[in-house]
Amino acid sequence: MNKWIIGEVEITRVLEFECPLLDPLDLFPNADKETIEYNKHWLQPTLQDPNSGLLILSFHSFLIQTPRHLILVDTCGGNDKKRPQKPRYHMNSWPYLENLEIAKIHPNEIDYVLCTHLHVDHVGWNTRLVNGNWIPTFPNAKYLFSEREWDFWKEEYLSGEFKDDPYAEDSILPIFKFNQALLVDDNYQIDDWVGLETTPGHTPGHLSVNIRSGPDLVVMSGDIMHHPLQCVEPNWNSCFCVDPIKSIETRKKFLATHEKTQALIMPAHFPTPGAGRIIGHGNAYKFNFSEKF
Repeated sequence: MNKWIIGEVEITRVLEFECPLLDPLDLFPNADKETIEYNKHWLQPTLQDPNSGLLILSFHSFLIQTPRHLILVDTCGGNDKKRPQKPRYHMNSWPYLENLEIAKIHPNEIDYVLCTHLHVDHVGWNTRLVNGNWIPTFPNAKYLFSEREWDFWKEEYLSGEFKDDPYAEDSILPIFKFNQALLVDDNYQIDDWVGLETTPGHTPGHLSVNIRSGPDLVVMSGDIMHHPLQCVEPNWNSCFCVDPIKSIETRKKFLATHEKTQALIMPAHFPTPGAGRIIGHGNAYKFNFSEKF
C-alpha cells in the first residue's frame, strides 16, 4: 500500500493486481526487438520479467483524500465479470475491497468515483454482483464520466466488437440506472484541490486528474502512457489507443510540460511504487520512480 502526503491531501494506491503480462511487441505495435534489447539493462527486473520478457504492469486505483472529499480514480477490472474476449479480466476474484479496507476506507465513504476513460480495466469495480444483480460498489458516490467519452462509447458499444463482451452492461449502465452518473466537461473542478484536464487520444474523452496543494502538483495520467518505455519512445502507442496520431501528440505535450513542472506523475499501469517524475534524457525522457513526494 503506497501512500503520499501532499500538503493537505493524502493519496493512497489501492492495488488490484500486478504481474508480468504483455510482450512489448504486442503492447506496442511500433516497437522493435532491437530497441527493447537495448533498454533491457534498466527495464529488468522491475519493469520487465527477465525470464519471459513480458512487461510488468499494474492495475490499481488511486484514492484521494482532500479536506472535503474522498475521491477514487479508476476502478480496475472488477470481480465476477464475464469477459470471454479479455481472459485476464474474466471471472476474477481479486482482493480489491480487502485492500481498500486496509486503507481504512469503506465503500460507503467514497464521495466521487472518476473513470479517466471507459476502457474495461478502468470501470470494473464501478459495480459488484449482489444476488445476481449488478449494483454500484460505492453507493453514496457520484460517478464522474467525461461527457465527450460517453458520447463516443455509447455508440461504440453497439458495434459487433462488443457483442460477446458487453462490459458496459455490467459496469457502466447500472450507474446510470441508479442515478449515480454525472457527465462532466473536459475541465471539471471537483473541489479546491482536485480538477480534471482533457488529454485525448488514447480515447476521445480521456481525462487526467490534477491535484494541487500549495505549490505542489500531482497528476494522475490514466493511460497517456502504459509503461515507462513510452517516456523513452514517446512515438510508441499502445495497441489500445483509439486515435494513434492524437495519442502521440498528447503524450509528447504531456512529457514536455511535466518535465518542466516536476509534478509527481501517477500513471494507471506503472508498477510499484506507481509514481515518479519525468526527467529529460537525451532527445526523449525517462521516468524516475519515487515513493515520496
